This record gives sequence, structure tokens and C-alpha cells, in this order.
Amino acid sequence: MNTPADHPAVVAVQNHVRFWNAMDRDSWVALFSPVVVFEDPVGSAPKVGTDAVHKSWDRSFAPGRRWTLHPQQIVGGGSEAAVVMRNDGDLAGRSVRVDSIEIFRVDAEGFIAHVRAFFDQPADFALSDYFTPHRAD
Repeated sequence: MNTPADHPAVVAVQNHVRFWNAMDRDSWVALFSPVVVFEDPVGSAPKVGTDAVHKSWDRSFAPGRRWTLHPQQIVGGGSEAAVVMRNDGDLAGRSVRVDSIEIFRVDAEGFIAHVRAFFDQPADFALSDYFTPHRAD
């Protein structure tokens, strides 16, 4: 069964990718509920609220860092969408890749309310501490 193109969680993921890759911070921030919960990565302490949204953006686009998102598959169901995501990074001129499985849940208004990101911590390069199990805020 194919997920309808207008499924609210699928639309939220598509907008997340579009605004992220366009580096449109204001539009990207506006996608999230003010009480959003990030489990990024799953197993770390949750990051909550607008502050977490801003920190996620700022840590990803710190000087010398640029990430682009490439959804390989998006499947919606209920108020959620599961995404197989390829995350391509430019870390001070070095090309890197992180593959992830991400679960997005939207609230009744269509805002992103919860994000769970499953991925292996890379061994050959360092992510921002904000995206590690023992993060530094």
C-alpha cells in the first residue's frame, strides 16, 4: 500500500528536508511544536522544546559543517512517518555519510511533535557532541 502524498507526517518530513537543504532556518524552525521531543540519537536523553530545535540547527550548521538530507523512503501511518534517510555531510571539506532510520510524529495541527533518530555513531569522524549519546549542551 502506498502512503498518500498528503499524509500529514509525510508532508512534514518533506518540508523538513526541503527547508533544511535550502538552509531556510526560519521555515524549518516553524515546522516544530514548541514542546517537540527529539531522541537524536535514540538512547540519549531527550532534547525538548524550541531550544532543542535551535540547537539542532546551530550544531549541524556550525562553521565548517554542512549537512544535506536525502530521504530514500518515507512511509506514513497514523500520525507518524518512518524515513530511511541518507545524511551527507561536509565537515571542513571532508565528505561523510550517516545512514539513519528516523521516526517523525506530528500533532493534530501538523507540527512535528516527536523525532526519533536511529543511527550508528561513526567511527572515522566526529559528530557534534549534541548528536552523541553523551552530549554536551
